Amino acid sequence: METCLNKQLEFERLLFEISSQFVNLPAADVDKKINDALKKIVQFLDFDQIVFGEFRGNDGTLKIIHGYTSYQWKEPKGLLLNTIAPNFTKRIRCGEVINLSHLPDDLPDNWETERAYVIKNGLKSCVGVSLNVGGSVLGVIIFESYRRYQQWTDHFFNHLRLLAQVFANALERKQADIKLKQAFGKIQDLSDRLKAENEYLRETISTQNLYEDVIGKSPAFQYVLGRIEQVAKTASTVLFVGETGTGKTHLSQLIHRLSLRKNKTMVKVNCATLPANLLESELFGHEKGAFTGAVAKKVGRFEIADESTLFLDEIGELPLDLQAKLLRVLDDGEFERLGSVKPQKVNVRIVAATNRDLSQMMKERKFRADLFYRLNVYPISIPPLRKRLEDIPEMVWAFVKEFCKTMGRNIKSIPQKDIDAIVQYPWPGNIRELKNVIENAMISTQGEVLRLFPPELSLQEKSEELTFDQTQKNHILTVLKTTHWRIKGPDGAAERLDLKPSTLYSKMKKLGIVSGRYPKEKFQDRC
Repeated sequence: METCLNKQLEFERLLFEISSQFVNLPAADVDKKINDALKKIVQFLDFDQIVFGEFRGNDGTLKIIHGYTSYQWKEPKGLLLNTIAPNFTKRIRCGEVINLSHLPDDLPDNWETERAYVIKNGLKSCVGVSLNVGGSVLGVIIFESYRRYQQWTDHFFNHLRLLAQVFANALERKQADIKLKQAFGKIQDLSDRLKAENEYLRETISTQNLYEDVIGKSPAFQYVLGRIEQVAKTASTVLFVGETGTGKTHLSQLIHRLSLRKNKTMVKVNCATLPANLLESELFGHEKGAFTGAVAKKVGRFEIADESTLFLDEIGELPLDLQAKLLRVLDDGEFERLGSVKPQKVNVRIVAATNRDLSQMMKERKFRADLFYRLNVYPISIPPLRKRLEDIPEMVWAFVKEFCKTMGRNIKSIPQKDIDAIVQYPWPGNIRELKNVIENAMISTQGEVLRLFPPELSLQEKSEELTFDQTQKNHILTVLKTTHWRIKGPDGAAERLDLKPSTLYSKMKKLGIVSGRYPKEKFQDRC
């Protein structure tokens, strides 16, 4: 019994290892990683052969693209499985798991083509697991045994489903990137036929500027927009991954505006701003009397977002117990309000965002693996501002125009040296930090010429003879503003300053730094 349990735990560790290797994996590396993973699985389970097939086109063609054998290779790569196993392929196309433990006896009577293949090649057992993403079957993994019959347990099938989800997500990502490259190829052909490349780019950008506040012509950001356009009109779950301040919320709104649900309001929840007990009520609602203070029934955000889009920001901060409830809604579309046993049915499209490494959190048991696989259907990595320098001048003028309207100002020019300095700054706070700098400059500058200074440069320009304590205080204040006075946690001020939170609190107290959001006495108590 103990040996069996240890074997099961070892297999789970292998699944974690394999799944982490596919997180944000470039499309060009997917095939190699699949081959490596198949080899590890066959060697660990002591099977004879594993076959990885992909559906091509809409005619039901199932082509072998990967495989590994420890016995004798039976199916060459490129073979069409639907020609040697047409009934098996039809069942897989329907998303089924096919378990044939004792062959040929387990074959239905009308599976004549499959029976001939099994007898000819001596196949004793096989199991096929379909690769599903967003209701579409992309392919299949087939485990084959030629030397002995196999009896598979329910635990084994649960593990196979998790493994299939990992491979399905990787295969979907590869297919999406291929389609995107093909689309870009068509765009390039069109560009060659135009009189000038700049005219074509302007047409492209003007079309994309219909996306309201979405700005960016850099290749890195154009790639992100291409990914968004591919997934927007589907019902698939989207996971935005990127640093704080990169615009994940704006891009989630773009997905909603381009989706078939655009006529309904997108609903947002920040999972980091509420304690666990209030967050559960916020998401799922509660009945009157469900807990102390519940004086009336409350409708949760999932019910409000029915037939629309729900944006879950900072999903990495979601407590483990709520992760299980969220997984149920994603899988079944059902939940219960707090204090009720009556299930509520909803049809909600989930867009999530995080600046955390969910794959690492999964290894540390801080984030559920099954929820990660469910959210990671279509991950989109948002580049930081320092990776899209070409976009900064356009963003600067967009923010200037916005603040001119709200402040009643008329800015006509910005010195080129100031623009150059802004572009060269690393922007640890990304777009959010850039907007704060522009707002500060608009307040400080008089006249029609706007002077801009990056945060460090502004301190040097304005205060050249500061004491050590004043310099230290200004630096801490700059970092606190870029983190919106968040001190603890990933990407908080303490982490950016390479200090322990307790040390930073002590320095703030000593230097007289007080947050504008708290009375002085309470903030000093917090320190």
